[in-house]
Amino acid sequence: MPLFGKKKDKSSGIMKNYEKVIKEGFEAASRGDEDKAILGFRKVLRWVTEDIDKVSKLSEEDKAKLSELLTDAGEEMIKLKQYDSAIKLLEKAKTINPKNFRAWMAIGKDLLQRNTQVPYALVCLREASKLEPENVEVHLLLGDAYRIQGQHDKALAAYQRALKVDPENEDALQKVLKIQPENVDILERYIKVLEGKGESEELVKAYNKIVTITGAPEYLERGLELDPENKDLLINKARLLLKEDKIEEAKKIVSALKDKYPDDPDISMLYDELNPKETPMEEEKEELKPIEVTELFGDIGIGESEFGSIEPEHSDEKIYEGEKEASELKEQGEEAQEAVEEEKVTEEEESKVEEGMEEFNVESMSQISISPYDMFLHAFEEKNLDDAGEILKGMRDEDIEKIMSESKDAIKFAKSVALNIGRLDLAIKFAGKLVELEDTEENKLELSSLLIESGAVDDAEKLLNEIVKKNMKNGKALYLKARIMSVKGNDMGARNFLMMATKFNPELKEEAKSDKYFEKYRDKDWFVKITS
Repeated sequence: MPLFGKKKDKSSGIMKNYEKVIKEGFEAASRGDEDKAILGFRKVLRWVTEDIDKVSKLSEEDKAKLSELLTDAGEEMIKLKQYDSAIKLLEKAKTINPKNFRAWMAIGKDLLQRNTQVPYALVCLREASKLEPENVEVHLLLGDAYRIQGQHDKALAAYQRALKVDPENEDALQKVLKIQPENVDILERYIKVLEGKGESEELVKAYNKIVTITGAPEYLERGLELDPENKDLLINKARLLLKEDKIEEAKKIVSALKDKYPDDPDISMLYDELNPKETPMEEEKEELKPIEVTELFGDIGIGESEFGSIEPEHSDEKIYEGEKEASELKEQGEEAQEAVEEEKVTEEEESKVEEGMEEFNVESMSQISISPYDMFLHAFEEKNLDDAGEILKGMRDEDIEKIMSESKDAIKFAKSVALNIGRLDLAIKFAGKLVELEDTEENKLELSSLLIESGAVDDAEKLLNEIVKKNMKNGKALYLKARIMSVKGNDMGARNFLMMATKFNPELKEEAKSDKYFEKYRDKDWFVKITS
């Protein structure tokens, strides 16, 4: 026994110091004294780094406790937007206790939300999902990370795991529908959830979507009970009546809609279909002989004679320029997908993380914070897509916002870079800014194409309707509307819009033959005829 009594436990003294400073940091934050809170949490981070040998000798119980304290501090630093320090605190937390679910989860969630180091975010989220496989949020975040990288199959698998744990999870159902808008089973489950919550506005949208896909009259009636004057539901009702040869009832609905919405292009087309001109041109009559007029224009709503009287406008240079740009976008998208595959985190990197080797990740975080905006502008000046791509991968929201304030050329370059690395979300953001700066058909067409690719077909359709309203002969706009109809499962609409698109712009026939959105139609007689 020591001369002056029991030997003092140094480890307990360390723990008390950590607990005291972290507690003071939270108290300062609650008072609104953010500077003092930040200083306190940084002090703890420094102490843990300096005391690493002592920390390693703590009991397992104390290690677990310290790991939780550092996680608390790291999460609070995220709220205070001190991201570098936050990640370092959380890295320490999971190194001290590799089974700390919250630390792995917090790192992955923060990096993902800031679009920073997504591959490493995936590593952390996968580890978190192993520790708590029944946690719905971690599966949703995993799905989001995969979707950002363009790995939709893996994203769907993650969302389905969330639904296995919580079959009525609204977020999971919505996320699946973003990737698979035609998934009737998921859509029906989503409708049941909305019906249980009584959310009328969202319910009406869901009813309309499932009616568009399936034509199920029971959903149509449910929707009209909630909103009897809903334009989209009434358009769908008119189309269903048209299929049932109830022409007069359909005319009555469409005439009322025409009076109420005289400038709506979809209603105008449907109205023209129901009120066709009497004398179609013989040439057009012969071409459309195998298909009935009422069937052919079920969604586009242009009379047979009116359609036949319009000649393709080869002089519309913007259409061809837009076509060329779309082709380039497609090539960039394919290259971007390859880049995504190459960017996957290797098993070796995962094993390093699992062994607690945090240096690589913390170091890279500190590198990211060094003026990525200036480095990106330099890459823009050099027109170096590869370097710009590496820089953009690690950019934070504030840096991206700075790019949004640059010239149109810089934003266009950033959009191309985003596509090149498979960041469709950023490409859409930059394309949207270009529309805001210059409201042209070309910019709207490009944004619409990207929105369709992301699954946001409703947003794309609104933009395309604006174009068609002003210029019903814009072949590219009609072509993209055909894509939307295909996504929605409206085969008649896809055929109608595609026929009109290729009439106004014959060069689109070749693109349609290899277009993934029309793959299901390639053996159809009507598709072969349109693209021949």
